[in-house]
Parts: sequence; structure tokens; C-alpha cells
Amino acid sequence: MPEKLYLNCGVDCEPLQEKSPMCGGPESWEVSEQTILRFVQLFTENDLLAGLSFHPTPEAAGAHPDLLSDLKGRGIEIGIQPNVPGFRFPTYDLDLGCYDRDAQRKILGEALEDFQDALGFLPEVYTACCGSKSRDTYPLLIELGVRVSRAPVAGRYLSDRPDRCTMGMFPYPHWASDHHVIAGCRPLYVVPMTGDITAIGRDRRPPDLRPEREPNDETRAGYRHIVDMNLEVMRLTDAPVKAIVIGTHNTGRVHFDNLQYVLDYVREKAASEGMELAPISALGLRAVAEAMGAPGGYGDDPR
Repeated sequence: MPEKLYLNCGVDCEPLQEKSPMCGGPESWEVSEQTILRFVQLFTENDLLAGLSFHPTPEAAGAHPDLLSDLKGRGIEIGIQPNVPGFRFPTYDLDLGCYDRDAQRKILGEALEDFQDALGFLPEVYTACCGSKSRDTYPLLIELGVRVSRAPVAGRYLSDRPDRCTMGMFPYPHWASDHHVIAGCRPLYVVPMTGDITAIGRDRRPPDLRPEREPNDETRAGYRHIVDMNLEVMRLTDAPVKAIVIGTHNTGRVHFDNLQYVLDYVREKAASEGMELAPISALGLRAVAEAMGAPGGYGDDPR
């Protein structure tokens, strides 16, 4: 049986641009809906729909309850992405990881409450807006019943923003520890985005596979480099779960031709390496890891 290369694309559904001053967002809910539907169309056409996930903010959940409920009914994963400076705007000024434990618990609890009010269920997948987190975040997510946390690409070194740093993080799906960078065997699965793990240096944000980049030859060469390098390292290190993870948004800045290029290239690369390309949700990635044994596959949960 050929080795599997998993594929997931997560779409963060932001609040409106005018109410998300730090992170941006769609110009209107009409643009948001059109973009969401375009993602569904593209992944359906590529027979990869099982690998498409949406992570609405509570605001986006409230704006698109019927659409998101329909997508969930079709088996598409729906998680949460609290854009904290845009959450209950203008209540909060900072990203989540800039707050202490009690404030984070309050913010996350409010976000989950608003999400449930809009869609009628509690999400099991969490995405940190701008990747912001601290040592308090993962224990709180476990406490709140979250099973998967998505993360930015490994190797971020932002000297003025420790909450956004991922330097030293294992770059492929792994079990969390109580620290937000170190891998462990806590019952929270971390799914980092795939990015340029060779782009290391002070005040660097390694590029990833997001399709918002300018569509040109340089961009596509960058995509190829990211896929090639990560596949090489995943196989060299025998990463337990080998996955290409794409991150993007519900805005008019998405270039769908870029995304089609990445999907085509990943499919071609998997075939050339004798691997089976398997679209999968973030929770599906956790299930793959669970099948390897207890959390992390390294023994019992130490709690």
C-alpha cells in the first residue's frame, strides 16, 4: 500500500474589514459568501472536498449560519478562528496571546458561546488569529474541549511579538505539550501550516502556501520550493503524519489560480514520489495520529 501524503486547506473566515483593523477581512459579507462558495467549487472540481475546512469567526458564523450549516451537513469541517481584535469589536485591543490566562479563558469562552449561538454546536478545531498564543493557550483549549489547534508555519522569529513566534516548533502535525511550541503528548493535536522551513532568521516570517500572493513565476517557484523541501524533510525525518497544509481567507484577495497551481503541483509531486494524495480534515489528521497509539504514540497521557 502506498504511503499517504495528506492534504488540508483551512479557510479563516474573518469579520468585516472595517471591524478587523489589525488583521483585515472581506469588504462585505457578499464577498465572503462568494469566496467561500468558490473554495467549495474548486475543491469539488479537484475531487479534494474532504480536505477543505472553514474556520469562521463568531461574526462570520453569525453572518453565514445557513451556508456554514449546509457545508457542515455535507461533511465539510467547520472550526473556529476568533479574530480577537475584531471580536465583539471594539472590545479587545490585542491578540489572544497578549492576555493573561484568566483573560484568555474569558475571551475564548465568549467566542465559543457566540459561535454556538450562531451555528448550534461547539467547534472542535481552533485556529489562532495571526498565530497568537502563549503558554496558557493550549491548556485552556484542552479545558474547553478543543481537539485540534491549527498553527502558523514553523520558524517564525518576531523579536517584538513572542506570542506569534514558532521558532523551534516541530513543523508537521504533532501532539501538543503545555508549551505552545514544544511537542508532547497532551490530548490536543497541533496542525502547522506548510511553509518555507529554510527561511530562518531574526524578524522573519517564513512564507507559506497561501494563495493571496501575487500570481507570477516567482510566487509559483516559491510554492514548488516549499512543497519539495517539506516533502523531502518529512520523508528524511520519517514524520509520523505527512501532510501539506494550506491556509487562506474569505476575502477578495485570494487568487484561485494560485491555489489551483498548488493543488496540481502537490498531486503531481505525490505521484512522482509513489505516494497516495489523501484529502483530509484537521480532525481526520488527529484520527490518523490516534490510530498510531495513545496521544503522540509515546505512551499514556501524562495528565
